[in-house]
Amino acid sequence: MLNHPHATWEHLHVLLGEMQELFKIFLSLLSQEECFLLAMDRQGVADMTEKKEQVLDEMCRYEQQALDTMHRLAGPDHQGHLADWLRNLSHRQAVSAKSKFQDLIGLTRMIQEQGKKNESSIQRMQHIVREAIHLIYAGVGTGPVYQGSGALRTPSVLSSVQLQG
Repeated sequence: MLNHPHATWEHLHVLLGEMQELFKIFLSLLSQEECFLLAMDRQGVADMTEKKEQVLDEMCRYEQQALDTMHRLAGPDHQGHLADWLRNLSHRQAVSAKSKFQDLIGLTRMIQEQGKKNESSIQRMQHIVREAIHLIYAGVGTGPVYQGSGALRTPSVLSSVQLQG
């Protein structure tokens, strides 16, 4: 079935369309993750991470299928230069495929931008946690304390290893 060039182009179009849908789903998951990050909802972030991993696995499978299909279309002479090969084609199916690739590139940029926003939120959370730990240390005190009896007591402060474990 896919030995016929028309059927192979059609298969590529289907794959690219499905990739577009997966990219949109991934972008939506990143947006939802941002909300969980801003709310500091650890469970929500964990759930989103699991969903993102599933979508990423699917995205990788589709990418490999699209590359395999393009290799079949390009033939052995263009194996190392698929982008150039596709760019130089001008028939209707190639123009449509190029358009879908451009849409995927646009979605990729939006995913990268959302990923940067999420990374910024994660860094903010890390800063808040570090500051909270610092306040705990300051509140516990690291200096000696005189008890009501007049005895000097030096409190033990948990180490960062103990806090993590």
